[in-house]
Amino acid sequence: MLRSAVAMAVGALILSWAGLPHDTSLRERMVPVKMADGHILHVAPIEVTAADWALCVQDKGCTFSPKAPVTPTSPQPVTGVNYFDIHQYLAWANAKSGGGLRLPTRDEWRWLNRSLEKPKAEPLFTDPRLAWAANYGQEESPGGPVRKSGSFTTTADGISDLDGNVWEWTSTCAVQGFEGKAAHDCPAFKVEGAHEAEIPVFLRNPAAGGCALGTPPTYLGFRLVSDR
Repeated sequence: MLRSAVAMAVGALILSWAGLPHDTSLRERMVPVKMADGHILHVAPIEVTAADWALCVQDKGCTFSPKAPVTPTSPQPVTGVNYFDIHQYLAWANAKSGGGLRLPTRDEWRWLNRSLEKPKAEPLFTDPRLAWAANYGQEESPGGPVRKSGSFTTTADGISDLDGNVWEWTSTCAVQGFEGKAAHDCPAFKVEGAHEAEIPVFLRNPAAGGCALGTPPTYLGFRLVSDR
């Protein structure tokens, strides 16, 4: 029922913006990256910012208002967004830009992050029943306040902040059996950052105890990619 309501709302938003001139700035900011299979993926060099989000709110495309003050000049990533919030933003951004913008898959994100990956520590337990806690306490989880976009490492591909303290939602479901049409009913998705986590779709604050696996991320944000 909730998913249907969200789908109807997104559809109405797309129709309301269909006649607007396309804004190509979102796509023009993207960096072409050659992926493992040889195809080119266009990737936003930084996460969606609070300033970007403010424009969506201003256009009444996004209903979520972050607790921290957000203005059209806010230079830091937007955080505290859940999966439903992101799809409101995607509907708005795609209507404005002509379509094609989406979240990366887990495998795409990992390829973008390939130069920053560090060797994993030996698991604390080998018993598969304790797999959920095998790396607890060993996972890096950079803290502190959300920093200005571009404050962390920039890869050779030109992608920044993959190692920052804002974890990024992906489009990969954390539960098997939710492929194809069923993907819309996925209850939790993979979130990538200093380590991988699994986050329920409604969660905005992982520190509240909703993280399904491992050390909770510090903040939740997202990055856009496009196949064209």
